[in-house]
Amino acid sequence: MRYSLLIFLLALFESCDNSSGSTRPEFTLPEGYSTERVTRVLLSEDLEEISGIAWHENELLAIEDESSIIYRTDPETGKILKKKKFEKNRDIEDILVRNDTAWVLRSNGNLYRVVDFREKDSHTVIFDFPIAESRDLEAIVADIDEPFIWVFCKVCEWDEDPSRSSFFKFDLGTMKFDSLPAGKIEKSQLKGLLANSALDKLKIQPSAAAVHPLTQEYYLISSTGKWLMTLDKALKPKTIHLLHPSLFKQPEGITFSPDGTLYISNEARDGRANLLIFNYQP
Repeated sequence: MRYSLLIFLLALFESCDNSSGSTRPEFTLPEGYSTERVTRVLLSEDLEEISGIAWHENELLAIEDESSIIYRTDPETGKILKKKKFEKNRDIEDILVRNDTAWVLRSNGNLYRVVDFREKDSHTVIFDFPIAESRDLEAIVADIDEPFIWVFCKVCEWDEDPSRSSFFKFDLGTMKFDSLPAGKIEKSQLKGLLANSALDKLKIQPSAAAVHPLTQEYYLISSTGKWLMTLDKALKPKTIHLLHPSLFKQPEGITFSPDGTLYISNEARDGRANLLIFNYQP
């Protein structure tokens, strides 16, 4: 279902609002994507709390934050093809795939390694997060060049306030977390990328992460404040984009197909959970 009517109404609303002299934020997407080229797919009730997605072998893997199940879905229809229970019910937040192994993030920072997740006899190993302080981590992504996984804080006690998000390295060679943050994404790094009026209100609280397969950039998305950020290989911000809340009601998952098609999942909020699909046209 195309969003042409919604885009027209949004444009009309913003035009009328601007004519009254008020200032509204500018809603954009990274280069190559447009809200005029979006398809929306409604998801089943099983995925009302969808919290992470990942592309794998022409399927879209999905998780939701109330049951430890990997859902294999059809990326065009959202239909659930198969389910895989990998752990007792936990607060599950993000997922990525390397070969036939799924890596799933729990909100406390623990990583679940689900080996052969497509098979009946899969095997799950848990790697505990190294810090016991109050924390909520919701985004993971594989390093572009090295055998690492990066894990991002949404709200962690040691970050002190929403102006920063620390991230940690999990080494796939040693299968261990570093005990200290590898770095931070801070609001101060975004000066010049966003108007000061919008930057002042921004909270650095990422919900999900992915790697663009063609540009080799990291993408971070946040449901808090509705923004999408691109970062270089050193995890330094390049661009940041405010997302229109009418389209991105609660964006909690992000991934790409090999041709650069962008998928963003929204949890159900006053309606049905959905998948937004953006074709890549650089």
